[in-house]
Amino acid sequence: MAPARYRCAACGNLTRFDVVADRRTKSFHHYTIGGELEVEDEHVLSENVVEVTCRWCGNGRAVEQLEPSAGVSEG
Repeated sequence: MAPARYRCAACGNLTRFDVVADRRTKSFHHYTIGGELEVEDEHVLSENVVEVTCRWCGNGRAVEQLEPSAGVSEG
């Protein structure tokens, strides 16, 4: 599954957003002999986006999720 793309209808931002999400993952935790943790082979089991806020103007109500087929040109 591709990550969601967003657009702020208030200011036109397509690139900078603060995203708050609840995520459930399964991962392999590998501890070295020295006790250092290295997380490997992480898989997202479920993810629920709670809030998306535009980093440019701070608006959260005007952020729209773009359709995956919507070709967005940045430039």
